[in-house]
Amino acid sequence: MATTITGTTIDVGPNKLVSDSSGNVTASGVLSDPSGNVRAGRKNLIINGAMQVNQRGATSGITSGYFVDRFTLSACSASAVLTSSTPTEFPTAISVSATSGNPIIFQKIESKSCQGLSGKTVTVSFYAKNISNATTLYVKLQYAGSADSWGSSTTISEQNLGSLTSGWVKYTASWTVPAGGLNGLSLGILCAGTGTFTMGVTGVQMEVGSVATDFEHRSYGEILADCKRYYQVISASPTFGVDGNKARMSIAFPVEMRATPTVSQSAVITLSNPGVGTVTQSAISFTNIGSTKRGGSYQLGNFSGMTETKIYHFGQSSGAALLQFSAEL
Repeated sequence: MATTITGTTIDVGPNKLVSDSSGNVTASGVLSDPSGNVRAGRKNLIINGAMQVNQRGATSGITSGYFVDRFTLSACSASAVLTSSTPTEFPTAISVSATSGNPIIFQKIESKSCQGLSGKTVTVSFYAKNISNATTLYVKLQYAGSADSWGSSTTISEQNLGSLTSGWVKYTASWTVPAGGLNGLSLGILCAGTGTFTMGVTGVQMEVGSVATDFEHRSYGEILADCKRYYQVISASPTFGVDGNKARMSIAFPVEMRATPTVSQSAVITLSNPGVGTVTQSAISFTNIGSTKRGGSYQLGNFSGMTETKIYHFGQSSGAALLQFSAEL
């Protein structure tokens, strides 16, 4: 049975909850838990911390560069997406391996998401485990030399979080963000080990405050949209023949990107027209004719026998070919 309290004011320092005679509750100030953590709203500065979104599609073999969305790897000899023996709360994790040095899992946070952090404490939490021969866990926080420019960076500090175990353990670390942190932050999770060693990681969160709170789970659609600000792929689009060997297309991105993206193509493309037939590139050729953060005009080249002005479809007959758009940091 529900209990109603009326005509009551609850003071929490400068903050108040007021219940009137009708049972309506109003709040003033910022309501938080005893440690000062605000649980409402969006608190996790890390995107795709549960490792759910993987637009690039690779599930193993990445030794450097982007892996699952928003996370990059460095100094690895192997990697894998894990979908079994993960923490109950997280159906997906990733593993990184090395034979020497320190394999690192990075995520860079753009400057727009770091405004207001100067002088504040941020706390990182994540789950990690020793899969084989990984001994010691470290975590570091860096900031960019200038806004979203990582040609140079400064390490705030690297912290030793102790020994990794064979079971999933939640680890935490905190930093005070200096003024330079407004340029953008980079979180690095790394380990040491012996022989060929492997570490698993998932459930990464960074939040304002000195205490790690519960992980902020969000819908897959929300996380995918956030990831598409930095990277997205197009696997189907109508095109039209420009001449015998080129086709053009106009694309409107479903999510505005962080910056005007660079473009690339994963494999040669076959275009089809039911009345004309198919044409296939002799080699990859995909160029930007004119674009912005919201979309643009692009050209595919290296065809032969294309009919000018005819509509050709890039899609079902294109196999594994993808058009890739990147505005990563």
